[in-house]
Amino acid sequence: MAEIVSRQAAKVAAGTKMSPNEAYGRKRVVVITSPAAHALAQNDTVASPVLLPVGTRFTCNSFVSCAAMGAGVTLDVGIRDANGVAIDADGIAAAVDVAAAGRSALNNGALVAAGAEYVTTVPCYVYATFGGANPTDNAQFRIEVEVVTAD
Repeated sequence: MAEIVSRQAAKVAAGTKMSPNEAYGRKRVVVITSPAAHALAQNDTVASPVLLPVGTRFTCNSFVSCAAMGAGVTLDVGIRDANGVAIDADGIAAAVDVAAAGRSALNNGALVAAGAEYVTTVPCYVYATFGGANPTDNAQFRIEVEVVTAD
């Protein structure tokens, strides 16, 4: 049986130094929790106040846990730079169905899906956008986005 050489193993064999986001690092979870009382509308956003450093890598192990948000409601999760400009509005998760109560994976965005390994090139924030319809008032949610940092 043949063994396939990973990118990391190839770098080691070539004597090239790996960056911490490639093979090891510290796992952290960015958490965004709903306010106790809210009246969100379609296209409203909610963001983490945690500024992620350059070199942060997003894993495929992010989730949303929520009460029933209402018929047709979806959730996008992405990143924006320190000035609030979107880098990729749905790069972590795109149009995730949160209409019914439950727990859903946030891993179908272009930055993490299909083997992609996005590493931040500028400091950035994680944020989420509700789409499709107005979310149910006061419906609670918790977004957990797993990242690997170099520290």
